[in-house]
Amino acid sequence: MECISISHKTAASAAREKFYIPKEKTGDFLQKIRAVTGAEQCVLLSTCNRTEIYVEGEGNRFCELEKALGMFSGNEVEQIRNLARRYQGKRALYHLFRVVCGMESMVLGEDEILGQTRDAYLSAKEAGYTGYELNSAFQAALACAKRVKTETMISKTAVSVATLAVNEVAHLSIPHKTVLLMGGSGQMGSIILKNLLSQKNVRIIATVRSHKGICQSGGDQVEHVDYQNRYAALEEADAIISATASPHYTLTAGRVREAMQSPKERLFLDISMPPDLDAEIGKLAHCRLVALDDIKKLAEENNRRKQHAFADAEEILEEELEKLCKALAFHRFTETDAHWKERYADCPAEKLLYLLRDGLDSGSFEKVLTVLK
Repeated sequence: MECISISHKTAASAAREKFYIPKEKTGDFLQKIRAVTGAEQCVLLSTCNRTEIYVEGEGNRFCELEKALGMFSGNEVEQIRNLARRYQGKRALYHLFRVVCGMESMVLGEDEILGQTRDAYLSAKEAGYTGYELNSAFQAALACAKRVKTETMISKTAVSVATLAVNEVAHLSIPHKTVLLMGGSGQMGSIILKNLLSQKNVRIIATVRSHKGICQSGGDQVEHVDYQNRYAALEEADAIISATASPHYTLTAGRVREAMQSPKERLFLDISMPPDLDAEIGKLAHCRLVALDDIKKLAEENNRRKQHAFADAEEILEEELEKLCKALAFHRFTETDAHWKERYADCPAEKLLYLLRDGLDSGSFEKVLTVLK
C-alpha cells in the first residue's frame, strides 16, 4: 500500500484548506486517481485536519498521486511535494493504523477520526474502488482502533476538537451563556450540540435551513432560528460556533460589525474546513476568534497527559499490524503461485526445514523451529 498525506502536522489550516475535497466530490476524485495512477484500489480520507490518499501495491505512484491531487484541487504539484508525507508498504499500513486510532490526530485519541475513516472506506468500497488489499488494511485498522478504545485510557480520557471548542465556551467568565450554533445538524455540529446540552446555564440558539423544516432536538434548552436570520441572533449571543460544510462564509466581518449593537465580549469558534468565519472578525472590537490552528494549541496539554495511554495503544497497534502483514504476505504468496500446494505436496518435512534454514536469517529460523515444537 502507498499513501500521501497532508495534515495538521505538515500544513497550517489555510494551506490544508486548498487540498480539502468535500464528500460530494469524492467519487470524481477517486475516478481521477484511478485514471492518473492506474491503481484499481484507492481510498480518499479528507477531513478538516488531513487529506490522505491510499492506493494498492508498492508501485512508487507518489508522483502520479501528487499530480492527480494537484489537477483536482487546482494547486501546484511543487506545493504538494513540499507539504505531503509519503508512506509505502508496512510504513503506510502503520500510518493508517495510527490515524484511525487517533494517534496522529491534533487531539490524541479523539473519536471523530474513527467514524470519518469508516465513512471514507465504505464510500470507496461501495463505489467499487477497493479490493482485498485495501479491504484488509482498513478493516484491520478499524478493528484495531476499537480495541485501543476499549483496552486503553487513550479514549477514556479523550477529548476532541468539538470538546475543546465547548470547553472554551464553558470558560467564559459569565454565569449564564447564550450560544449561537450554526451547523448543529452535521456530524461535528451534533457532537457540539450534545456537549453544550450537558453544560449548565447554557442557552442554545441553533440555526436551521428553512427548506429542511424545523428540528426540535434539544428540548427547551434549544431555540431554533432560520439560518437566514443568523445575524439577527448575534446580538443575544455570548459565543458563536460555526461547524457547517458550507463553501461560503457563514459570517463576514462587515455584517457582524453591523449586527452587533452592544459592546459585550463575544467568542467566535470556527471548527470548519474550509473556514466558516471571516478571519477579519477576530480584529473587531470585543470579538475573539478561535480557529482550528488555535485549537491545536489547546490540545497540547491534553496530549501530554495521554502519553502513558499512548504507549499502551502502540503495543496493541504493533500486535494488530503484525497480524495484518502476515495475512497480506500469505495472500500475495498464494495469488502469485496458484500451484504452491501441489509443489510442496510430496516435500518431506526434513527437506522443507532445510529450505527454510537456507532461506531465512537465524532469528527467523529459530522462530520457525519454536512454532514447530
